Amino acid sequence: MSREGGKRQAASYRDHFQVLPETCRVEISDNVIEQDLRRHSFALSPDDPDAAAIIKWRFPAADMSYVWTTEFQGSIKPDWHQQRVTSRATNQAPVLCMMNGSNLNRYTIAVSDALNTLELKAGVVEETGEIEMVVKILPQAFKDRLPYSFVLRIDRRRIPYWRALREVSDWWASFEDYAPLQVPRIAHQPMYSTWYTFHQQLDVEEVVDECRIAKSLGCEAVIVDDGWQTLDSRRGYGYTGDWKPERIPDMRGFVRRIHELGMKFILWYSVPFVGRHSEAKKRFEGKFLDNTPDLDAYTLDPRYPEVRAYLIDIYSHALNEWDLDGFKLDFVDQFKDRRGMPPANERMDYPGVNRATDRLLTDIMKALKAIKPDILIEFRQRYIGPLMRKYGNMFRASDCPLGLHDNRIRICNVRLVSGSTAVHSDMLMWHRSESTETAALQLLNVMFSVPQLSIRLEDFPREHREMLAFWMKFRNAHQDTLLEGDFEPLFPNLNYPLILGKKEGRMIAGLYNPGFVVPAPPDNGIDNLYVINASGDDRVMIDFSGKPSGWDVKIHDCTGKVEEDKTESAAGVVKFDVPASGLIELSRRRRGERE
Repeated sequence: MSREGGKRQAASYRDHFQVLPETCRVEISDNVIEQDLRRHSFALSPDDPDAAAIIKWRFPAADMSYVWTTEFQGSIKPDWHQQRVTSRATNQAPVLCMMNGSNLNRYTIAVSDALNTLELKAGVVEETGEIEMVVKILPQAFKDRLPYSFVLRIDRRRIPYWRALREVSDWWASFEDYAPLQVPRIAHQPMYSTWYTFHQQLDVEEVVDECRIAKSLGCEAVIVDDGWQTLDSRRGYGYTGDWKPERIPDMRGFVRRIHELGMKFILWYSVPFVGRHSEAKKRFEGKFLDNTPDLDAYTLDPRYPEVRAYLIDIYSHALNEWDLDGFKLDFVDQFKDRRGMPPANERMDYPGVNRATDRLLTDIMKALKAIKPDILIEFRQRYIGPLMRKYGNMFRASDCPLGLHDNRIRICNVRLVSGSTAVHSDMLMWHRSESTETAALQLLNVMFSVPQLSIRLEDFPREHREMLAFWMKFRNAHQDTLLEGDFEPLFPNLNYPLILGKKEGRMIAGLYNPGFVVPAPPDNGIDNLYVINASGDDRVMIDFSGKPSGWDVKIHDCTGKVEEDKTESAAGVVKFDVPASGLIELSRRRRGERE
């Protein structure tokens, strides 16, 4: 139905939408999925395809306290300073969730278009006490075809916010163009990364020695990061782009030695960058999106078919020649429309960067999967949207060295909309002089993800290694509950102080702030409760609401040593003394069991 037709009808859901500019022709149709869950299909035909189109609407700000996006969680801002998320093929995801203080969804919007550049915004209207929502479509979306069509999904159900977001992720994954890449078992296993340990000064013998220890701790792959392709160690990209293993001439031999340890080998590439001193810079002169002097590099323009062919050949050759198991494809978010970039010309086969990037990544995956169907591909936060799931099966939290709280927040934000894609932590690092209990917090804060270690294990104290061995063993034994079960990260406005994972009779709680009470599972089939005490306190409070029930209780310190082993008849809120960075295990005692 046209906008004009909608105006003649009584007030309805549809009538609240305002489309700007007013000269933009629009068709809107509605689809009621269930009570308080609707989809609205838009078809826009702007008179001026070089101008942005805006859809805005308002609703009462009732029982709404916080807003969540893939890059922000916190208070709702006023409409003159709206909280926004900008999404496109290689940046964030087009979703925005409003919730109350009890973790309940109150208003979640998601857009079907994960390719083109969109802005989703929400803000409080001071004069009316309403929330104003805005979806802004930038002009590049109109270049391919008109009318430009997309679906707006609005969820007003009073359900846990994590369920609302999981269903958004499932909705995206149902689109043929967004079908997620298969996730091999190894993608969910802990890995060792060379980045924080070695940076660009890689040494094959030292990496192999570190991998031998990492393997004994439960790591199943190594990610060899920046530095293998150049002898330059100044942290820039001036010599990047030719991708010749200058520092590691016998790359195939290096890979073979890692394979002999029983580990997979993943190799890093900065996809768009061509260094000022590289041969590729001369080859692709005039085919760059821009020059980035602080990186000493240029950004390739994927709108040129020869640029895409070059990159595809680089990765295919490396996979064949060196017997790699996967790639860390970095900085793909730098493929974006920007001011001052060259306008489209006849030598390009795509006018827009987003669609050209989609073609590049699609063709890369087609070529690599033809060689190794179970190829591993890691992308880094911010490129974690629904479109990226069809190219990558590992999403890593963005860099936050030593930032244990940031690491926890980032893995939660990514996991909430990533479905079965393996979500990895940023690499874990700390100083060897750190206390064992404090060092353990680095791992405990990312237990609901796939941890990546990046410390020089050979040089660290024995107690640190014992701590890692205990917690990595626990993590690997309970991976299905931590990663594959119900994922319930509570209170995002408080940076996820309590996270619950539930599956097949087990519940694991990650406690990250003192004072929060862990809810014991009701007598509904969950008979085993594990509480990870990462609160910094030496006590854990558990709420055993209802009638008293018997539990076998075992308490460990951070290295796995059993501090207490007892039986508890629990009711109400019970305080347990649990060492800092320790673990409490509780198993329900059934009636008739011997004391």
